[in-house]
Amino acid sequence: MQMSGNEIEIAMQKPIESGNNSDKPSVVKELILYNLAGFSLNIYDTILSAWILFFYIPPKDLGRIQYIPMAALGVILAGGRILDAVTDPFVGYLSDHTKTRWGRRKPYIFISAPFLYLSFFLVWFPPVNGASTLNAVFLGVVLFVYYWSYTGVLIPWFAVLPEMRTENKSRVKIATVGVAIGVIGALVGGGLSGPLLENLGAFRMAIILGFAAFIAGELTLFGITERYRSESVESAPGFLGFFKVLKQVFSDKQVLSFAIMIMFVQLTYQLMLINVPYFTTLILGRSESDASMLMAQVIIVMAISTPLWYFLLSRFPKRTIFRGIMATMAFGYVLGFFIGRFPLFSTYIQTLIIFSIIAIPFGGMFAAVLGIIADIADYDELKSGKRREAVYYGIYGIVRKTGWAFCPLIVVGVFTVFGSSFENPTGVRVVWLICALACLLGFLAFLPYKLGDSQKETKEKMNL
Repeated sequence: MQMSGNEIEIAMQKPIESGNNSDKPSVVKELILYNLAGFSLNIYDTILSAWILFFYIPPKDLGRIQYIPMAALGVILAGGRILDAVTDPFVGYLSDHTKTRWGRRKPYIFISAPFLYLSFFLVWFPPVNGASTLNAVFLGVVLFVYYWSYTGVLIPWFAVLPEMRTENKSRVKIATVGVAIGVIGALVGGGLSGPLLENLGAFRMAIILGFAAFIAGELTLFGITERYRSESVESAPGFLGFFKVLKQVFSDKQVLSFAIMIMFVQLTYQLMLINVPYFTTLILGRSESDASMLMAQVIIVMAISTPLWYFLLSRFPKRTIFRGIMATMAFGYVLGFFIGRFPLFSTYIQTLIIFSIIAIPFGGMFAAVLGIIADIADYDELKSGKRREAVYYGIYGIVRKTGWAFCPLIVVGVFTVFGSSFENPTGVRVVWLICALACLLGFLAFLPYKLGDSQKETKEKMNL
């Protein structure tokens, strides 16, 4: 009996271990070690997103040094995010076709982590103490290394999840634990960065917190279990093959619906992180340390909400839960525009309440999204017979980071038009309305999505 091309492809992607152990009970050690990468990346990303704009172009009223002109910084950050976005699916493609004795994913994480740490703390060490073109060039080069190495850790790590477990509940469990551990990383980055920056300076802050992130990133290697080693006939990846796969992926309406939604919705998280320091100093009249406390509050609420999302995601379709998440986030962002204008409570208490309304669905978003990508990878296997997890996590990266690329430009544009000073902080409020609009657009884009939470359900819904 002869095998079809797809059957040959599946057979060549042989499990590393004999038998199907992908749904064995998750042990605590494995859950924690695997998800330490989330702890690491959330430290880096929270600090960079929250403070880089504030560090290089602080509000004039604070009397701090401005290192780069506002427009130039917006272009640099947007360009860096676009580069970051483009590299994600390509690194995913490379990882899917990598063959080493250590597997397809581990080498990328091991090599990328040191470069990520080095480039991270150099971001906070501009060579000239004042506005300078040299600072702009230096930051551009450092961010180039940072985004490449960030992708080298993120995408291979993401791609392991569908290999570790195939059953929906097991994947949800790993992803939910990952959100909790990632939230701790964001709490460390968001909660400690402000006080350390204020007391030790940005560079020392980055050295200390970045080192914790580096160690966690390397430890995650001990929690990775790869089920497949690629023995594909396409073992020598090239640009033509990469673009062919990219075209196939984005031509699918289900993938496109998910991709557009993610671009809009995850854009709001970055906008929030960027806006919080400005909101804290200009609207609340408080210090940078208080900005960290606000970020910490958001992150703590996200962590507390994870059991709720584990319960909901185990019992209801992820697509339905995600639509509810977007609607709740949009409502919270609209309320954010009116903080300080409600008759009840002080401005600070209003902030705590409204930020919590936004933070709770954030926890669900991060728990659900990885499971949805695993479902999409399973859907792709049903159609093509190939396991291309890293490509789909790369697609997730390219669309969300494309959204992130617009964030500095949005903030700079809104602040320029509406104002970002003590006398006129309207631009800081308008950012919340931009976030609400993005959630609404994401909600509409996601309406056509109908993949199931298992291959069996997807096969029935998609008539495969």
